[in-house]
Amino acid sequence: MAVLKTEEQRRTFERLANVREIVFGVQDGVLTTAGVLAGLSGAVSARSQIILAALASTAAGALSMGAGAYLGTRAETEVIRTEMRRAREHARSQPYVMQESLLDALAEEGLSREAGYRVVRLLSSAPQALYSTAEEKIYGLTGGSLGNPIVDGLLMGIAFLAGAVVPLLPFMLFSSVRAGLLAGLGTTALVLFGVGYMVEGRLADNRYPSLAGARFLAIALGAAALGYVIGLAISPLGAAAP
Repeated sequence: MAVLKTEEQRRTFERLANVREIVFGVQDGVLTTAGVLAGLSGAVSARSQIILAALASTAAGALSMGAGAYLGTRAETEVIRTEMRRAREHARSQPYVMQESLLDALAEEGLSREAGYRVVRLLSSAPQALYSTAEEKIYGLTGGSLGNPIVDGLLMGIAFLAGAVVPLLPFMLFSSVRAGLLAGLGTTALVLFGVGYMVEGRLADNRYPSLAGARFLAIALGAAALGYVIGLAISPLGAAAP
């Protein structure tokens, strides 16, 4: 008979939780850089200026995304830990109130009052198990959902850089701005389609993984087209500048 190992399963879910930072970072890096390249290609004719601006945008974006992920995860972790501590103090000071609330929570999930009473009485013999169950069932809090701010920040920043390389590298390989832009947008579309196909399609066990990939592709093309139109619209301002 197969037995699920708690620690192994917990580590697996923690790794899967990091998929959010990776996908968000890659997608934002790809779309931001592709948008910068498309927008500047419509407004600036000098290829070197476009590349320098894209590199600056990439560096600033990676630092900003990494710092934002770090600060956001840290704030979320501190808030959850504070609420868990308050919930535990309340359970210790008023155990009967907490037990009654846990009975109500179990009843809402379909457990009979009699069966719920037996569960609560059994849990009461192990305070740690009782507190953990009450935190989850009554307050919706769980220590297993706490993220690591440093890991989240690094993953987000590195993922953004990796995504930025996708449209930028092909652009740098071509001497023509138009050819480089088309190559960059082509790789952008392929990579985002692949990300959507693999993550939303395969990992999420979507019945239509190609539709998930197509959604990422539509976002990429829409962002690039909008950036190019904006670049064309502001190009007269650059020509008028002294």
